Parts: sequence; structure tokens; C-alpha cells
Amino acid sequence: MISSEHILMQIDKQLQQAKTTGNEQSKREALAAIRALCDLVLDSVPSASLQAPSVVQVPRVVQAVSVAPTIQQPVALKEDDANGESLFDF
Repeated sequence: MISSEHILMQIDKQLQQAKTTGNEQSKREALAAIRALCDLVLDSVPSASLQAPSVVQVPRVVQAVSVAPTIQQPVALKEDDANGESLFDF
């Protein structure tokens, strides 16, 4: 079995080649090689050593805030010369 360190060195080598080449075809070939090397490492890792990340659920504390609408009622002014509560009462 090839060590993952050796494969990582090959990935780095291919990455440097992709960065320095001016030819688009050579760059694509280097990137394809990187993809293949990554797949090789990921497929060679035993599935027993791969553990699904544990999901910790944090309970949410939801507090209901009751807000009573504050609508101020207009205060009727009591004046001596007013006849009623309407604006049109003279």
C-alpha cells in the first residue's frame, strides 16, 4: 500500500506543475492527476477509521414575549365654549 504522505507529495508536485505551466492542456492534465490522487487517498482509507461527525443538538430556548399593543386613546379636552366631542360641534 502506498503511504498517504507519498501521495500528498505527488499532489504537491502536480500542483506546482499546474501553477507553472502556461499550456492549458498541461494544466488540465495536472489537475486531473490531482483529482485521481485525491480519489486514491480517499478510497484507500478504511471505512472503520472514518467516523461520521457527531452531531450535537443544542436545545433552543425560546421565550415567548408577549407585547400588549399600547394604543393611546385620545383625551377629550373639556373647554367651556365646546358643545361636544366632535370637531364639528361648535
